[in-house]
Amino acid sequence: NSIGKVLQQQGYTRPEILLELESASKSPYLKAALKTSKILNKREWLIQTCDDMAKLDPGYNQQIDTIDTPSFDVFVREYYSKNKPVVLRKGINHWPALKKWSPQYFADILGDAEIEVQFDRESDSLFERHSEKYRKSMLMSEFVNMIENDGESNNYYMTANNTQNNVEAIRSAFKDIGDFGEGYRKLFDNDATFSTYFWMGPKGTFTPLHHDLTNNMLVQVYGSKKVTLIPALQVPWIYNDLHVYSEVDFPKFDLKKHPLMQHVTPVEVIINPGDALFIPIAWWHCVDGLDKSISISFTNFNAPNNYSQSFNEAQG
Repeated sequence: NSIGKVLQQQGYTRPEILLELESASKSPYLKAALKTSKILNKREWLIQTCDDMAKLDPGYNQQIDTIDTPSFDVFVREYYSKNKPVVLRKGINHWPALKKWSPQYFADILGDAEIEVQFDRESDSLFERHSEKYRKSMLMSEFVNMIENDGESNNYYMTANNTQNNVEAIRSAFKDIGDFGEGYRKLFDNDATFSTYFWMGPKGTFTPLHHDLTNNMLVQVYGSKKVTLIPALQVPWIYNDLHVYSEVDFPKFDLKKHPLMQHVTPVEVIINPGDALFIPIAWWHCVDGLDKSISISFTNFNAPNNYSQSFNEAQG
């Protein structure tokens, strides 16, 4: 029917359309495409149905649960295994970083260290997709001076994309962090740098809408951030155009251009120093820096989390 409508819109007569449809129906390519289409349609139906059922739990996408950090077993049972976000408090009360870390602290102890940051981000609306272009080396003292004195900005930010090149420069500071709660993380030889990602920047930083290929814990050490979450099951409406990104300029999207976004149900949370947000795998999210802030995120849970590898294999 859809092929016939397209041919009709292009000016074909009814006899011509019937002839084309009869010819096309014999094509093995069309038969294979129809089979694939039916499989995908069923999976889309299942995803949308599961999302609809999940909405019966207000903690799913209306008001994210905020609780004191429970035992790891409870966390896995109630959140990790259910692909459900949660804000956890008091999970890093034992970290010296919670009392010590600030941008100025890093300038004081690591001011002469050469670091890499994301720089000149405001020159490109797709800066996150093109992050490789915006790497810049500078001294930690220079970077902190910009954070402290240049005001609100999204132009420069030390992000997870820079972590690999900054590990040695900031390793000494990582002695101030460790396990989360009790037994949440796999730590080898008590090395907290493993699967730990570091974020530091001024008020005004923004990480655009995307999803991750692992479960993540975003831990706020200094300052505050607003995180907007969209359930993974709402991917049929997100206009996922490339890898883990959406073509939608969220939250400033136009419903006329992206009408499927009317089905999306975003939920916002604010995390303050000492708070952590569990972001389940494939949940869409964007992050606003409400203050000068420092965060770390980690993926080395004491639970299965190596899904990025299987994703890459599936993509060929």
